[in-house]
Amino acid sequence: MVYLPENCCKSVDEGESSAAPVSSAEKWSHEAIVARSNVRPERMQKLKVAGNSGQNPGFDFLQECWNNDPALQIVIKKLLAKFPQWKIAIVDGGLVKWDE
Repeated sequence: MVYLPENCCKSVDEGESSAAPVSSAEKWSHEAIVARSNVRPERMQKLKVAGNSGQNPGFDFLQECWNNDPALQIVIKKLLAKFPQWKIAIVDGGLVKWDE
């Protein structure tokens, strides 16, 4: 998926998907791969800080990483397993907020 600025899409709470559907060809285009590579270090750092501190980086941030960068999905899966108090789950291949 092509990198989109954090504030470009409606949140899931508004009943909309947080990312526009993207074809497989677009997701794996040279431009999309370069865009993911450029933002990955910053995102990884924020996820690493979250893992060390236990501070939730925010649902919107996690969802953006999940939707835009398949390589970060592994990191996010580990964080969600480590911090169930964040109340975020993986359902049908996507992230969702849950309440007790």
